[in-house]
Amino acid sequence: MSGLKIINNVVVLPDWVDYNGHMNDAAYALVFSRSFDLFMIEIGMDADFRTRTKFTLYTLTLLVHYREEAKLGQKLSIGLQIIDQDAKRLHCWMEMRRDGTVIAMSEQMQICVDQNGDAPRSAKFPPEIAASIEALAEMQKDLPRHELVGRGIGIRRG
Repeated sequence: MSGLKIINNVVVLPDWVDYNGHMNDAAYALVFSRSFDLFMIEIGMDADFRTRTKFTLYTLTLLVHYREEAKLGQKLSIGLQIIDQDAKRLHCWMEMRRDGTVIAMSEQMQICVDQNGDAPRSAKFPPEIAASIEALAEMQKDLPRHELVGRGIGIRRG
């Protein structure tokens, strides 16, 4: 996956297919979201860590770009690239591939949240989590960025 870290492999389920005969837009978001949950486990923010520390990640922004349809039973792989990070935030790019072809992409901004106390609040990543993120970011530092990273949406006028 061109250097992206493979974080999930899925098969398109019947519940994900809509009246057009292909994967529904909400199912793409679901797959990207659940794939990011697996990435959280990989960097050390598993259920035990979240229960013990009350630290987690919240999604600030999620954007999905659709390229091709996914149909019932097709196998999909999801890869992740860290675009940027700071003490509290993580900017990631994910690609969904079918047989090596990118069919959808997701750009996400996550924030570390401390749920201790009366109300959740943003917080610095715990040191061990920050180290895990930094290690992957270092491995991916020379990967090219997709041309759509940071572009958002808008109507382009000639």
